Amino acid sequence: MSGENPKKGRSMHPATCTQTETKLLARHVSFAFEPNLQIDRIRDVEGNQVRLIANRAPKAMVDRYAEQMKAGAVFPAIVVNDRHELVDGNTRWIAARRNRRESIAAYVCSDLSALQARSLSVELNQSNGLSMTEEDIHAFIDGAVEEGQVLDTRAYSRMTGVKPAKLSRWVAAKQFQMRALREGIGEEPVQGLSDSVRAALQVAKLRAVFCEATALAVEARVPAAQLNSIISDANSAPSEAEALAALACAREIRTDEVRRFAAGFKGTRRKGTGAALHIGGLLRFETSDLLDVSPEHQEEAFRRMLRLRQRLDGTLARARVEWSLPHLGRPDCGDGPRRDLAQVG
Repeated sequence: MSGENPKKGRSMHPATCTQTETKLLARHVSFAFEPNLQIDRIRDVEGNQVRLIANRAPKAMVDRYAEQMKAGAVFPAIVVNDRHELVDGNTRWIAARRNRRESIAAYVCSDLSALQARSLSVELNQSNGLSMTEEDIHAFIDGAVEEGQVLDTRAYSRMTGVKPAKLSRWVAAKQFQMRALREGIGEEPVQGLSDSVRAALQVAKLRAVFCEATALAVEARVPAAQLNSIISDANSAPSEAEALAALACAREIRTDEVRRFAAGFKGTRRKGTGAALHIGGLLRFETSDLLDVSPEHQEEAFRRMLRLRQRLDGTLARARVEWSLPHLGRPDCGDGPRRDLAQVG
């Protein structure tokens, strides 16, 4: 019945559902309406439904539906595949069984793969009865990624109410898990990494960078925001050697954290860690790169670089004293005449 008006040429049954039929037609699913599908022919088979078993047909809702059915209420038809395996309608099906009914109205869909059935289940569950939990939706996303599907996160956001950014993060996190396994990184070492950290690691282009960055994230508990910066630097490096050198620098900065976590202690947040990343990024630019500024922004860029230099000068002066580093020279050994710069701004 795909591609045509399913109601044309037949009388309306009270269990038909325009909303369900519209969704089936939009997906080009061939289906037939069966007003009296035998209850004992219907099966609940894992793999066709998006909702996790523990979240299907909550008792309170089954009780309510059963009472309403006894009182004569007519519910929208359930949805099954052509093997009579449930796709949508657990609560209605179980309530009908509790009332010892012999049949129930159903839409019988043809040629649905398990993934197509779960995808359809996502949309139908959000419009019929109890909305899915994030756990249900997350499990569906993981399954789709495992099967190699590319999800339209905006479309699924409309269906589920989960923001596209969160759906994209779940996709990237699952891709990271699969990639880590391919690279011989077991699940146990990375099980404590958040989805945000996994998504950040998945962006790494080179295999060696991915493996080293993952090890760093595990050993130093690097937060996602810092990993984004580290991996961005590594991805933009002109060679694998320089990319790994950037990671080595990031690891060196976190030597204390690595040792502390290895000894079983919690880390302490140091503001200088984030600053060190930005300084490392600046050091990758040549003078000509820093001067490559459009004319309309040159004065603003100059003033900002001047403020940065003044702040660094003050930091270096204190560091020489507080860190006992007099052998590293005077802090005012930068390029250019200081008096001229001081007159600007």
